Amino acid sequence: MGKLGGFAALLDGRMLELEGCFLWPSATALSGAARRAGIALSDLILDTRSTTEPAGPAAAVSAQSAARLRPGGLPLAA
Repeated sequence: MGKLGGFAALLDGRMLELEGCFLWPSATALSGAARRAGIALSDLILDTRSTTEPAGPAAAVSAQSAARLRPGGLPLAA
């Protein structure tokens, strides 16, 4: 994914729109919007801000853990 200039979340392979926004200025703002929408976020939030330093290694995610339902049956956005 290219640099978009903010934080974003994916749900079912698509960018998640919350409160009319796809990009958020901070992970905290994105988490708050997801919580208000009743969506439990994983800890894998995309940071699409520009950076001058090379990106670090990506975290490994297994399909099995990504597919698990969260407590309360809330959808998982990653």
